[in-house]
Amino acid sequence: MLAPTLIPTIITAVSKLASTLGPMIARTAPMLLKTVGENLPKVIQAIEQLSIASNVLKPNESVNELGAKAIAADKTPEDFNEINDYIEYLRNDVTEVTLSDEPTSVLARQAIGSAILLQGLNTELSTNISLPFLNKVAEIGVGSKVVFEIIKAYSDSGLNIEQIEAYSDGQLSLTETKCHSDCLVSAYKNAEPTMTQQEAEQAVMKDF
Repeated sequence: MLAPTLIPTIITAVSKLASTLGPMIARTAPMLLKTVGENLPKVIQAIEQLSIASNVLKPNESVNELGAKAIAADKTPEDFNEINDYIEYLRNDVTEVTLSDEPTSVLARQAIGSAILLQGLNTELSTNISLPFLNKVAEIGVGSKVVFEIIKAYSDSGLNIEQIEAYSDGQLSLTETKCHSDCLVSAYKNAEPTMTQQEAEQAVMKDF
């Protein structure tokens, strides 16, 4: 867990770089920080793993390095037609970066890198990944393969992924609960094809 008092400091550090980073990152990174708060390290790890699973990020790359490259870059996402073109630019054309070990600098870089990867994931998966959802699954420790399949399942189903917390807290109607349960069970089975229906149902009950 991250000390809550660090969050405003990191937001300030990111905001100071707004003109360098461009509007999209300057808007998304603080939103990420405010939404996930002390769960930031877990959410960053989840975003990194999801990005690797969906090929937005290569296995030898890191959210930390991507954020450092964004800070050092001469161009912003707004200079490109697609976010993945911007990521390719950072990957191939930005080579000299500064990687300070100071905690606030590290977390600011990671928040910036995560903001970029979120946009890349949204494009890759043709969806809009909910930050409260990411915060919830990171908090309870759902594996990246399952999270990846949950995002796809919800995107296909038309259900509101932000209702997962309400589902988990037993605040939905019986009909809504059944729809969410079926969607989650399907996602777990897609993530682990050897799972039986009963095993998937038990896994969903355990996690949510």
